[in-house]
Amino acid sequence: MSRLLIDAGATKTAFAVIEDKRVLFRCSEAGINVNYTPEEDIRSRFKNFIAQYSDYQNIRLIEYYGAGCATSENQEKMRNILRDFFQNASLTVDTDLMVVCRALSSNRTSIIGILGTGAATCLFDGQKIAFRAPSLGYMLGDEGSGTNLGKRLLTNYLSGQLPKELQNELEKQHNLTFQNTIHRLYSEPKPNQFMSSLSPFIHEHLSHPFIQQMVVKAFQDFFSTQKQHYPKAEQLSWQLSGSIAHHYENQVREAAAIEQCSVEQIISDPLEKMIANLVG
Repeated sequence: MSRLLIDAGATKTAFAVIEDKRVLFRCSEAGINVNYTPEEDIRSRFKNFIAQYSDYQNIRLIEYYGAGCATSENQEKMRNILRDFFQNASLTVDTDLMVVCRALSSNRTSIIGILGTGAATCLFDGQKIAFRAPSLGYMLGDEGSGTNLGKRLLTNYLSGQLPKELQNELEKQHNLTFQNTIHRLYSEPKPNQFMSSLSPFIHEHLSHPFIQQMVVKAFQDFFSTQKQHYPKAEQLSWQLSGSIAHHYENQVREAAAIEQCSVEQIISDPLEKMIANLVG
């Protein structure tokens, strides 16, 4: 019996077909956040998967873990879409935090977090998500995420706070001016993708004191904002996943120490860990 695992983040949707402790097929498509991604685009991700994996009709179990799937309404929306493509499969749809919980947590209570394009946390009791902190998205929240890092960089750039050498390099690499930056943020679609695309520039300049301070402050804000939702946050271990958590691990751990949060594990890809656990 084939089992399809899907980890859908805002930037990337990863597919893995497993049978008898073997990985039969893997591929990646563009990201899905059911809150923002048009249904037509969501369906195109599955059409592309089916076009690549001809044996898709033999899939009997599908586990979909997706950004934006914290609510029952969005979970049902994804089930309806999946049913149109996989009529013979049993479906499980859950939040993207659950794949991190299953990949990282043992049977003890811990705080599970994602620091990728977006940011989110929950309290996992070893069996289920006992509580999920409100997710306010990139406009009002997502502190410490890739989008938030880009937002902070642009705020400093547009307000004239970015050191001159960084300003010159940013403008050169990304062909930015004050005017076209404002236009891209307020007049073009998907400003969040524009902001998150600046994370590589930030990482490239981590040795600069200004960037270092900005990044650590972003992660401090992540921990300080999130821990207020968990009465025993400073007594629990934090398990983190995501590209930002992975690539900025030193800064994440520095910020966590300042906020008196104990980060135990950081991994970049929870689906990889989950597959490894299943395949052995």
